[in-house]
Amino acid sequence: MKKSILLLIPLGILPLLLGVLIGFVAVRLDTQGLVDATFVIPLLLLFLLASTGVGYLVYKYLNYYPAIKLDIELTNKNKMDNNDLIDFYIINFGTEQIDNHIKKINEWKNSKIDAYKGNEKKVAKFQGRCLKNQQKAFKFIGYRVQTRYRQVNYVKHPYKVEKISNQVAASDQFILNRIAFLKAHDYDVTFNQYTKTDQRKAMTKKLRDKIKERDNYTCQECGKHMPDEVGLQIDHIVPIAKGGKSTPTNLRVLCSKCNGRKGGK
Repeated sequence: MKKSILLLIPLGILPLLLGVLIGFVAVRLDTQGLVDATFVIPLLLLFLLASTGVGYLVYKYLNYYPAIKLDIELTNKNKMDNNDLIDFYIINFGTEQIDNHIKKINEWKNSKIDAYKGNEKKVAKFQGRCLKNQQKAFKFIGYRVQTRYRQVNYVKHPYKVEKISNQVAASDQFILNRIAFLKAHDYDVTFNQYTKTDQRKAMTKKLRDKIKERDNYTCQECGKHMPDEVGLQIDHIVPIAKGGKSTPTNLRVLCSKCNGRKGGK
């Protein structure tokens, strides 16, 4: 059982037991005519409510970690899993918000460590809490805008609703690693595309067109220009059979003659 859950036991159970005890004593005293239980019960409920609130605030304080929520509209976009959602945000919206939030996290961590300076035990506990709660750092929420209709007097009136399609939480270190991965591949390939088992299926028409335009429909070996695309082929520099990926950095335009000469080399 997690320590954060164990912490809720004394914070929640003890006030409850104390409240039951006070209630029991109040009822006994009421039967003896020493106190009016109808006066004690509201105070008891107030005490229980306050105790629960204090317990919740302590729990939130001990498990705090700077968090940010990033909403991503996916209307008219292809279905995405959580990896695609993160990559889509980084590639299309940049890293400014992410960088600012990570800076905020680091400043918060440094201020806490400075406050605990000289107390290695407190520093170690704080770092342990950070490790446990770092998954709260980022929350990516993908949503789609849908048109629905409300009928009034036999006339349909359209209105928009936002429906969450998927959401994923991630630590700051996970996001930094993902940014480094995407940057290493010039933001041209997503994690799912890179790790896809069948790399030939990853060769989409959109990717082929991108390589053609990038290489100006010109063979990268002999320089033959093929604007009509006759004889134009897309070649894997490192063959798929040898672990090559269908990524822009591993693709180029070759003419059929040069590609045939290369074979499976």
